[in-house]
Amino acid sequence: MLLLTLFWRGRELSGPSLFLLRGFFPNWRFYHRPGNQPRLYVRVWKCDGNWTRWEVFVPRAHFRLFDLFHNPINNLLHANQNLIDHLNSDIKELRDDQLVEQLVTYQLTARFAWVRATEIMRGEKFMGCQFEIRLISPMTSPPAETKVLISSVIPFRSEEHTSELQSHLNLVC
Repeated sequence: MLLLTLFWRGRELSGPSLFLLRGFFPNWRFYHRPGNQPRLYVRVWKCDGNWTRWEVFVPRAHFRLFDLFHNPINNLLHANQNLIDHLNSDIKELRDDQLVEQLVTYQLTARFAWVRATEIMRGEKFMGCQFEIRLISPMTSPPAETKVLISSVIPFRSEEHTSELQSHLNLVC
């Protein structure tokens, strides 16, 4: 196995079947070299027509001894950040004839941004939300930011869709 990994060193495995399996594995590109970290920012379009300020999603893991055996909340936070990492990678590999809205990772991030917007508003009604992907450079002080993507406005969805997302979030957490 060691010889096989040495042979494949520096090569990236790709293919349609491997692409479908990447949701089960974390994005390991952060081991190559330290660099910019993709972060998700969400803002909400309130009913009075004003926008909230951009809220950053930074998963913070809380550790308890029991988490060594069963850790669904931190696993969910890790999976959410992994989605943002994969979206950033997909944007880099996007062809000229392809729209970013067609990416599965974009659509999943839009749904996740919607859930984050409902958390930001804490039960208040709103007209829509928007998300942004920024690259944060931790090596500079203050950290430098580069905007990668600003989504279009995600309009308000029906009550049943919002309650479906909330019930899913409650089941997971």
